[in-house]
Amino acid sequence: RWLPAPALAVPQATWPAAFEAWYASDYKHTTGLYATDSSKDVAASRIVIGDGSGDHLCSAFHTSTRCEQLTVGGFRYLYFPNVKDCCKCCTYTAGSYDCGGPVGPQWVNNATGNLQYLGREEILGRTCHKWSVEGVFPGHLNYYFEDVASGRPCGIDGYNYLRTPAEPADDQYLFEVEGLNLTVDPSTFHVPDMCRDSRYCAGKVCASGPNQATLVHL
Repeated sequence: RWLPAPALAVPQATWPAAFEAWYASDYKHTTGLYATDSSKDVAASRIVIGDGSGDHLCSAFHTSTRCEQLTVGGFRYLYFPNVKDCCKCCTYTAGSYDCGGPVGPQWVNNATGNLQYLGREEILGRTCHKWSVEGVFPGHLNYYFEDVASGRPCGIDGYNYLRTPAEPADDQYLFEVEGLNLTVDPSTFHVPDMCRDSRYCAGKVCASGPNQATLVHL
């Protein structure tokens, strides 16, 4: 439900250096855990997707099963614990294949004027500020939501699709207010043994080798 913004100064968006929260996703039709720590010593993120069938990357390899996207140490891994599979989707340290690293506070600092404040919106019962964020898809905006009362993230909604643009599957994560923590145990980003020496995922959505990756710091 959209709420018009009061006639006040435009707020500044903030993104914590580290936090973890349970989320619900209308686009992915699932729930899960979102964890990130952009500090220099950690620089990692982990997105646990309860059912990866509605996710652009996960669904290209397995459906109707849990999928984890672990971004750490230069790689983005796709980990499917229930079917005992893991592969490297891409690396964000060299090459030419677009692969985003862990998201840090700089993605909402508006250094390039890519944010626009849109007012307030209700997210899971909370009143939240809303911004549009220009991303990598021309003509398609991403959105960030921040709790008016606490300043903590309410959610993100990044444009994406399943196999074609006619199948919307945004990277949407609407965070539960209960249990949102601003510290994350470093073990959250532990790379499973089966992932360390895993193959490259290849296919239509991932790189087939380390020479097909690029450094993209969000």
